[in-house]
Amino acid sequence: MRQSIDLLSGASSRRSGQKRASNSMTPTGAQSRRTLAFRRTTFGLLVAGTSVVLAAALAAVLALDGWSAPELVMFGCFLVSTPWLVIGFWNAVIGFALLRFSDDPVGNVAPCVAATPIDAAVSGRHAVVMCVRHEDVRRVVRRLDAVIASLDATRYGDLFDVHVLSDSQRPEMVADEEATIAAWRATLDAPERVFYRRRASNEGFKAGNVREFLHSRGDGYETMIALDADSVMSGEAILRLVRVMQANPRLGILQSLVVGLPARTIFARVFQFGMRASMRSYSMGAAWWSGDAGPYWGHNAAIRVRAFREHCELPEVPGGAPLGGKILSHDLYEAVLMHKAGYEVRVLPEEGGSWEDNPATLSEFMRRNLRWCQGNLQYLRLIGRPGLPMMGRVNLAIAILMYVGAPAWSLFLIAGAAQAWGPPALIPATGDSNLSWGVGAGLLAAMMIVLFAPKIMGYLDVAMRASETRRYGGRNRFLSGTAVEGAFGMLFAPLVSFAVTQFMVRLFVFRRPIGWEAQNREGERVGWSEAAKSLWPATAFGAALAISLALSAPAVLPWALPVLLSFLLAVPFAVLTSYDAPSGDSALAGLLSIPEETNPPAEVRAVSDGFPGLVGSAAPMQPFRFDDGRSYSAAASPAE
Repeated sequence: MRQSIDLLSGASSRRSGQKRASNSMTPTGAQSRRTLAFRRTTFGLLVAGTSVVLAAALAAVLALDGWSAPELVMFGCFLVSTPWLVIGFWNAVIGFALLRFSDDPVGNVAPCVAATPIDAAVSGRHAVVMCVRHEDVRRVVRRLDAVIASLDATRYGDLFDVHVLSDSQRPEMVADEEATIAAWRATLDAPERVFYRRRASNEGFKAGNVREFLHSRGDGYETMIALDADSVMSGEAILRLVRVMQANPRLGILQSLVVGLPARTIFARVFQFGMRASMRSYSMGAAWWSGDAGPYWGHNAAIRVRAFREHCELPEVPGGAPLGGKILSHDLYEAVLMHKAGYEVRVLPEEGGSWEDNPATLSEFMRRNLRWCQGNLQYLRLIGRPGLPMMGRVNLAIAILMYVGAPAWSLFLIAGAAQAWGPPALIPATGDSNLSWGVGAGLLAAMMIVLFAPKIMGYLDVAMRASETRRYGGRNRFLSGTAVEGAFGMLFAPLVSFAVTQFMVRLFVFRRPIGWEAQNREGERVGWSEAAKSLWPATAFGAALAISLALSAPAVLPWALPVLLSFLLAVPFAVLTSYDAPSGDSALAGLLSIPEETNPPAEVRAVSDGFPGLVGSAAPMQPFRFDDGRSYSAAASPAE
C-alpha cells in the first residue's frame, strides 16, 4: 500500500532533509507538472462524481411523490451546498491515506521540503513582522519576546529583526504601545533588532500596513515571517521555513500549519481539539492536489520579500457597496497573484512550532467568521479578472463556496419544513417507493460521513498510533475528548450556518457590513442578556421549525432533533461554553488536552505560563517586569 501511494505521488519516497540531485533550483519540473495535472484531474473527477451521485440519490427520494415547489428549492440548495462538503471529504480521505501509508507524506506533497537539508546554513537578513491594531500590547510583547528568545537559542538569531507595525488610532492605546515596547526593548541584549512603527491612518487595512513596510524597509530583507497579533513560532520552525525558501528560489510563499495554543475557556478547548484533529489530514489532502498553487492564510508563513512587493499589490474591488473597495480577505488573493507571477505557493502540512490563539467564545468566533465571510464574498467580483491562473480561480471559487453553502443549507431547512405540509406536486411521481426509501436512508448516512469526514479521518489518524494518543494524554482521554467534541460539533455547526445566513441578508439587503476591529483574545464570560440579544433569531428559527414539524410531520421530529436542539439551546450553549474549563483536582481536568499541554515547548510555556493545565518539562523561564508591576515570562536561551 505504501508503494502504491508513493507511485501515485509521481515520485519515489524521500525522507525530509535528504539531499536530492537536481539540474535546476526550481523543484517543479516537467514530470511534476504532469503529476499535478493528474492529481488535479483525479481530484476534480472525485468531487464531481461524488456530488452527482449524492444529487441523484436526493432526486430519487424527492421524486417519490412527485416534485413540489419546496422540493425543487431543496434540490437547488443541495446542489449549491454539497460541493464544499465533498471537497472537504476528499481532502480528508486523501490526506489520511498519505499520513497512514506513505513513507514521506510531506515530501510527496511538498517536494521543495524534501530537497532541503534540515541543517542547511542560513544567510542573509530576515524580518519577523507583526501587524497590530488596538491589541493588548502586553500579549503582543509576550509573543514576540518568546520568538526572539527561541531564535537566539539557535545559531542564527542575529540574522532576524522584529518589526511591530501598528495601525492603532486610539490615543491611549498608542501611548501604551509606545511605552510598553520601549520598556521591553530596554530589557533586550540587542534592542536595535526590534522596530516599532505606527501609521497615521490604516489605509488598506493589514495588507496596506504590510505593503508600506515592504516599500519603506523591505530592501534589506530576503524573507519576511508574517505573524498575527496572536501568533507564536519557534526559532526552529522559522529556520525551517527560511531554509526551504533559500533552497528553492521559485518559492514565493511557504505557509506553515498553524495549531492552537492552550486555551482557558470550554469553547476554545473543544473547538481547537476538533480543529487540531481535522487540520492535518485536511491540509495534507489539499496540498496533494493544489501543489504549487496553495493558499496563504495571512500569518505564520515565510514570504519572499522582493517577489511579494513586486507582484502582490492588491487591486480595488470594483463596484459599490457592500463588496466594493479594499480587499478584506487579502491573503488568498495575494497567493493567487504570487502564483500568477510564476512563483510557487505551498503549504507545509506538518505540525511543529507554529501556533495561534483560537477564539475564546462563540461570540468571538462568530465575529471573526463573519469578517472572513465578507472578505471572501468580495472574490465574486475578482474571480473573473483577466490573467488569473486557473488554479487561482479554483481557490477563489472554493473560498466563496465555503460561505454560500450556509444560506443554501438554511433555505433547505425552510423548504423542508414547508414540504412537510404536503404542497401539491408540480411534476408527477416517477420514483419507486421501496427503492427511494432505501436510497434516502443511505443518503442520510452518506451525508453524515461526508460532513464529518475531516474530523473522522483526523481522529482515526491519532487513534491508530499509540505515540500520537500519548501526546493527547492517553487513549482513554483522547477518545473521551472526541465524544465531547462530537456533541459540541452537532450543536455548533447549525448555529454557524444560520449566523452566516443572517449576515448575508444584512449585507446584501440592508447594506450593513461588519467592522474590522481587534478580537477580544482573552475572552470574557458571555452574559445571558448578551447571548439572548445576538442569538434570539436562531432560537426563534428553531422554535418555528419545531412547531411546524410537530404540526405537519411529527414522525420527522426525531430525525431533525440534533438540528432543532442546536437552535433551541443556542443561548445556554453560548453562555456555558464561555466558562473556564475544569482544572485543578476536578475529574474533568485535562479533558480535551492537546499535545502542547501534556508536553509544552518552551515557546508555549513562555506565552501561557499562567495556564493551569500545562504539565511536563520546558526550558527555564526568564521573568522580567514592566512599570505596571506585572511579570511576563520568556524562554531563556541555553547560554543563560
